[in-house]
Amino acid sequence: MKKSTLFLFAFFGMGLALQCQETFDNRSKVLIRYLDHWHNGETGIWETTSWWNAANILTALINNAKLTDNPGFKEAIDDIHNKTKAFKVEATEEKEAWICKNYINDFYDDEGWWALAWLDAWEYTGEQKYLDMANIIFGDITTGWSENGGLYWKKGLKFKSAISNGLTLTLATRLHLAGTKNVNGKSALDWATSIWEWMIASQLLNSDGNIQDGVRFKNGEESINENVWTYNQGVVLTGLANLHRITKEGHYLQSAHALARATIKNMTDSRSILVEKRCEPDNCRADAKQFKGVFMRHLMYLHQQDPKNSYRRFIKKNAASIWHKSMLNGKTAPGVVWTEPSEPNGATVSSALDAFNAAISCNKIR
Repeated sequence: MKKSTLFLFAFFGMGLALQCQETFDNRSKVLIRYLDHWHNGETGIWETTSWWNAANILTALINNAKLTDNPGFKEAIDDIHNKTKAFKVEATEEKEAWICKNYINDFYDDEGWWALAWLDAWEYTGEQKYLDMANIIFGDITTGWSENGGLYWKKGLKFKSAISNGLTLTLATRLHLAGTKNVNGKSALDWATSIWEWMIASQLLNSDGNIQDGVRFKNGEESINENVWTYNQGVVLTGLANLHRITKEGHYLQSAHALARATIKNMTDSRSILVEKRCEPDNCRADAKQFKGVFMRHLMYLHQQDPKNSYRRFIKKNAASIWHKSMLNGKTAPGVVWTEPSEPNGATVSSALDAFNAAISCNKIR
C-alpha cells in the first residue's frame, strides 16, 4: 500500500503545544493523524473501513478544514476525486467484478453519501466539477423512486430504507440551494418535499418520535422494519432545516427539533452520551460504527441554523467524553463507544471527528 501524505498539513506546528491546549480544533488534529495513517494513496480511500464510509470520512475532513479556516485541503480533495470516480468493485457470488463510475453503484444510499461529500467539496473549493458530480449522482438516485412513493435502498430490491430517503431529502434541498432545477420530472425542491411527505405517510416515525429503519415488502404486503439507528435520526435534520429556510414553513423546523430532542432523550445513556443502543458496546457491525457521527454532523447544522443551549451542552459533553473517556485524553484512537476505549477504525475515528467538528462549530455561534 502506498501511504498518503495528503493530510499532513494538519499537523505542522503541533509539537508540544497539543499537550497544553484544550481546544477541540487541536484535538481534532489527533483524529486527522489517525485517518492519515489509514489513507491509501493508491486508491484514494481509507483502510480498515468500506467504500461508503470513505465518503463520510471525506465529509468530516472537509468540514474540519472549513471550520478551522484551513485552505490547505483542496489538493487532497482533487486527488481523492481523481482516484475514486472510477472504482473497481470486487466480484461477489451474485456479480462479476466491475468498474463503478461516477460513484453510481447498486445502493442508493452509498451514492447519497458521495453526492453529499462532493457538495461539501464544491462549497469548500468553489470548483464546479464537484457540484456537477453531485448532480450526476442525484440523477441516478431519483430513478429509484417507487410508483407508490419512497426511494428504494438497493437496485432490484423492494426495501425502502429510511437512510436512502433521508439522505436524498437533504441532498435535494442542498442542490436546490445550489441552483439545481428539474431532475427526472421534478424540481430538486419537489423531490425533497415528496420524500418527507412519504416518510410521514408511511409511519416511519415511531411512538417515541424516532425514525425507524424502513418499509419492507414481503408476501405482497408492506410492513415497517422497526429498528432505530442514530444515523436515520441525523440525516434528515439538515434537509428539514433547509426546507424551513427555503419555504419559511415552520412545521419543517418543528419536526427537526422534535426528532433531535427524541434522539437525545431516547438514544443516550444516563449521562446524555450518544449510544447506538442496538449494538453497543460489542456487537456493532462495520456499518453501524459510522452512525453516531452522522447524527452529530447534522445536529451541528441544525444548531447553526437555529441554536439551542440544549444542543450546545449535548455536543460539548459528547465531544469531551470522547476525548477523556474513549481516547484517554488523546492517548488512543476512539472506538464506537464514547464512554470507554474500544477498538478503533476509520469509521469510528471519523465519527468522533464529526462530534469534534460540531463542538468547534458551537464555539463559533454566539
